[in-house]
Amino acid sequence: MGLFLAGIVLWSLVILSAVLLIVGIWKKSWQALALSGVALLLPSLLIFMGDDGLWFKMAIVPPILLFAGAFYMRYKMSHTF
Repeated sequence: MGLFLAGIVLWSLVILSAVLLIVGIWKKSWQALALSGVALLLPSLLIFMGDDGLWFKMAIVPPILLFAGAFYMRYKMSHTF
């Protein structure tokens, strides 16, 4: 039961991240993009720490890109006239 519950939690975080990514891009909301990165961080860290292969280490890139996109959107919104 424990592994099943962990799977449900991790997949729920991945789905929540995808929904927040779509909402963040659609509404141009840097907060939604940042929350999407936070939601995707735990599953990505578990994959990142799980194996030594290069492709498993690349699992940390999507949350970093989401945080960078949120920072860029926030910076762009605060520096427009």
